[in-house]
Amino acid sequence: MVESEAYNKLMSASEAVRKFISDGEQVCIANFLQSSPFALIHEIIRQKKRNLTLWSTSLIDEADLLIAGGCLKRIITAFSFRLGGSNYGTEFERAIKEKRVEVEDYSNYSILAMLMAGAMGQTFMQVPIGLKYTDIFRKRSFMGENKFKEIECPFTGKKVLLVPAANPDVAIVHVQRVDAEGNAQLWGALGTVKWASLACKKIIVSAEEMVDHETVNRSPHHTIIPGFRVNAVVIEPWGAHPSEVHGYYDMDFFFRALLGAMNWSSESLQHFLIEWVYNLENRQQYVAHYIERFGKKYLDRLRAKPYYSAPVNYGSSFRKHMQLED
Repeated sequence: MVESEAYNKLMSASEAVRKFISDGEQVCIANFLQSSPFALIHEIIRQKKRNLTLWSTSLIDEADLLIAGGCLKRIITAFSFRLGGSNYGTEFERAIKEKRVEVEDYSNYSILAMLMAGAMGQTFMQVPIGLKYTDIFRKRSFMGENKFKEIECPFTGKKVLLVPAANPDVAIVHVQRVDAEGNAQLWGALGTVKWASLACKKIIVSAEEMVDHETVNRSPHHTIIPGFRVNAVVIEPWGAHPSEVHGYYDMDFFFRALLGAMNWSSESLQHFLIEWVYNLENRQQYVAHYIERFGKKYLDRLRAKPYYSAPVNYGSSFRKHMQLED
């Protein structure tokens, strides 16, 4: 890739969201409960994107913030953490009861199967037949008859259950490191990140740091998204806070508890958005505000201590094929 073309992928979160996410599109949070792309989520809210359909295998509080920001029309997911249960509820639960959003409920694997099929260019994927005997199969929202299909296996004659392939418009994903071409490297619990990203038509990658291409070449097993598929690269230290990023920082349980408490009512959650999203222009201001509120010492306590894996040997003779003499 020509160097100038590669560096054109580098941009701010504001530019990436403005350029690659439009109202009414389907947006997939590719991360699975860890390293959530909160800097990009906050920017979507800040730019007041509307009528989005959110794809995510599992959520903690990402959907609550996007709903409170007025961004979501529909949600396809298997899980959303409802802190406080039915006695208190979350913005996600309130939005369902008040019919502000439509939700289609799947299992984690069935969403993964849809995304995997989409990434591989297939039209459907088989899922466990046991889903047929659950409310996941029986209860249907906007997916209607296309939520599941049942056919006869041509080999055994048995009934098999299928889900359709999914190709959301945009994936947003946060990783540990990336090079200028967009080769994104992630390690730790990978979850559904690979297939959720590759199923999408466009991919926005935010990363804790940029590394040179040689670093990527020396650890190819960590490259989960190849650069040629990536549309935008955003370098965003602390871009997943308050979730954790292996090797960089821990989950901020204190901050997430604060968010959870403010999520017990729509009014208090709006105050959270005003302080932590609307009144701040970017992630740098977010981190500065955190230090102002709670102190740099507390932020530093979240930083990960080094714990390196054992290196692997990718060596060879490095001689030309069939060369008989040195």
